[in-house]
Amino acid sequence: MYLNRSMLITAISISLLSATAQAQTKPNHSTTQTETGQTAKLTGRLVDKDNRPVPYVTVTLLKKDGKPAGGALSDDNGSFSIDFSAGGNFTLRVSGIGIDTKNIELQLNAGADKQMPAIIINAAAKNLQAVEVTGERNVVEMTAEKKVFNVEKNITTAGGSAADVLQNVPSLSVDVDGNVSLRGKSGATILIDGKPATLLGGDAASALQSLPAATIQSVEVITNPSAKYDAQGMSGIINIITKKDKKFGLNGSASIGAGTRDKYNGGLNLNLKNKKWNIFLNSNFKLNRNYNRTTNDRDNYTNTGSYHSFEDNIRKFNGWFNALGAEYTWNNRNSITLTENLNLMQWGGNGVSTYSVYDNPEHIESMQRRSSYNLGGPVSTSTSADYKHKFAKPKRELTANITFANTTVHRKQQYETSIYNSDGTPTGNTIYQNAPGGGGSSSLNGQIDYTTPFITKNGKLDAGLKAQLFWFNSHNTPTIDSGTGPMVDYLLYNAYKYNQQTHAAYTSFSDQFGKFTYNAGLRAEYAHYEGTTAALGGKVYTNEFISLFPSAFLSYKLAQDQSMYISYTRRTNRPGFMQLMPYVDLSNPQDTNVGNPNLKPEFINNTELSYNKQFKKGHNLIASVYYQYTRNMIERYRRFYADGTSFTQPQNLNSGQTYGMELTGRAQIMPIWDATLNLNFFQNEISGTNIDPVLNNSGFSWFGKANTNVKLPLGFSLQLSGNYEAPKVAAQGKLKEVYWVDAAIRKNLMKNKATLVFNVSDIFNTKKYTTVYEYPAYVQTVYRDRETRIGNITFTYRFGKSDFKQQGQGRKRGQQNNSQIPDKERQNLKTDDSGEQNGF
Repeated sequence: MYLNRSMLITAISISLLSATAQAQTKPNHSTTQTETGQTAKLTGRLVDKDNRPVPYVTVTLLKKDGKPAGGALSDDNGSFSIDFSAGGNFTLRVSGIGIDTKNIELQLNAGADKQMPAIIINAAAKNLQAVEVTGERNVVEMTAEKKVFNVEKNITTAGGSAADVLQNVPSLSVDVDGNVSLRGKSGATILIDGKPATLLGGDAASALQSLPAATIQSVEVITNPSAKYDAQGMSGIINIITKKDKKFGLNGSASIGAGTRDKYNGGLNLNLKNKKWNIFLNSNFKLNRNYNRTTNDRDNYTNTGSYHSFEDNIRKFNGWFNALGAEYTWNNRNSITLTENLNLMQWGGNGVSTYSVYDNPEHIESMQRRSSYNLGGPVSTSTSADYKHKFAKPKRELTANITFANTTVHRKQQYETSIYNSDGTPTGNTIYQNAPGGGGSSSLNGQIDYTTPFITKNGKLDAGLKAQLFWFNSHNTPTIDSGTGPMVDYLLYNAYKYNQQTHAAYTSFSDQFGKFTYNAGLRAEYAHYEGTTAALGGKVYTNEFISLFPSAFLSYKLAQDQSMYISYTRRTNRPGFMQLMPYVDLSNPQDTNVGNPNLKPEFINNTELSYNKQFKKGHNLIASVYYQYTRNMIERYRRFYADGTSFTQPQNLNSGQTYGMELTGRAQIMPIWDATLNLNFFQNEISGTNIDPVLNNSGFSWFGKANTNVKLPLGFSLQLSGNYEAPKVAAQGKLKEVYWVDAAIRKNLMKNKATLVFNVSDIFNTKKYTTVYEYPAYVQTVYRDRETRIGNITFTYRFGKSDFKQQGQGRKRGQQNNSQIPDKERQNLKTDDSGEQNGF
């Protein structure tokens, strides 16, 4: 049944793509008709005196009265293409930073394409000295579809980890264990460069605390993804974009840094680019050591008994991340990129915990003291190939990717538990536990996407196929020694295998009519997963489903610089293998944790309405209201026992609902001062009577983030970031408020080739987490104190020698500083759905 269904999905998908491709081979006259007649194309290429391409230059077609008739930006090959509909005499203007403006008079015939000879561009005389012109990017760039957080502009996270970066991104929050939430909901899908984050080694929370912030260029947050994206992800998609330079010549940067309490980081990024090749190397390391303290108190309402535990641990999150790749462009229509990644991570630490039982507030009945040591972590590799083909017809494109990743994990776990009498004297009973183990995972991902103009002038059809194969295994050999010699500890024994296959096909169509733009899509996914555990006699757990995931988007242009958006998507959240694995975690003797191999996927319906307003002088406002309904909601459920201990396991609850409002604004207060504010207000309602008759909870909460940047004299700049999270409900309790402030100062050195950053996170040491669980017979309070006040100093040096003509206009696509383009020319540049400039 499994193979038949997956083959059916694949066959339907291939038929869909074949039919689409055949339809596009037929002439489509409706796409070339305008009010003034048939549309034609003016094409050409910009080169320097040595016949090298000149990219990212504004090319404008002007009428006799000086009004623009069309425009484009030259691409990486220096080529441009401009649509025109009326014939007559025109002026072709070529302009940009660092070059002499060139005006070319020409005559065009209506309906007839024209190919220009190569246009030679000269450097402006006043700019003959080598200079580097870089577009100034904001910390946060916002549209209604997604938010982009530019990490290099956020100096408060310099020397920090990826978890620190995500904590500062609008709409996101990160808890004390490194788990990421989007708009107050867990389960967001994390991608790296648009691909599944398989290199995080299976434990995303720990890996994000190991991954250096220096490897990240930007973070994209997509709250309501279209059918093109995987349906996996309860609350949306977080796409981490790693650094890749595309400037011509040899360029790079090196950084080194140190933090309080033995924290160190460093990195080297190199890039070599010419007309055909772009070779890049990124290598970054982080040694991250911090304390983690947990206090757990339980008080009974029915008697004077109480329970207390305290854990004092030193935790390590070390990582060394490497990427080597090459992009080869053999012509202006075809390119291929090969990338190899090697990541080494080390997680672990040691600590001491005490566990006390009180028969009254003044007297200890019994006490245990446990010493723990654990060390391990994944070694991950991946090989990826990306292909991109641009067809002769503009906006028609084919992309393909295949990625294989492999992770191997080794770990050690040792516990020594001593038991004491009520007077504090040892009983002589000591228990030794040892649980060495390991495991690994492999994944194979393949994807192909096709996009083309379709039916109308502005219509666009997207279609694609994707297959994901995943294999995982975990095992250990635990022993316990209570004084009679070591023996197998079957309570800790674990041997688990898990595999999952997901096959998907999607199609979507978008078009524009008047002030309306719409996109409608449908994604079909077949998923099958199977787990086998030897610890339970080889029991097999399996699940599979075929499901459709529709998406719909509609936008309306209200007035100049104002838009409204409404969207709907259906998504799913399949449990991860860490949630499924029936492995018993006894690191906290008061609270035992174990996975649940019987978990079912969550299914989520999302609806969102947004308003976007662009103001003059760089101000921006986005307001959104959203609603989310979740079936089979996965939550950690904790059972409390009479002796004060508890047992925690993820469970499927009936449902959950979230509705709220988000406000994000950016203000350019002064030319040297800007600020960004993000506020999220939401109501959570949880229904879990299928697990516990009293497991219904609801409550209102909100969180806010503020970031401000000030440019100071003498190359200094100052940045402050503040966060506040109001109390919020969980399935069985409430989380109390938490707030903190980060600060950083940067100094530019060596004619802006180097920077020195000093930052302090949580400068007032207030980022502490408290959760209160209330029951009819008792109340339990958990207080988490993780080291968060950390000082870092980081030095970065940038080097390289780029050809001036490339460097003068060498911003990355999508980074053009449009403020340098005359208003009439800027208004004439069309932008496609990806935000890139058309015409090439």
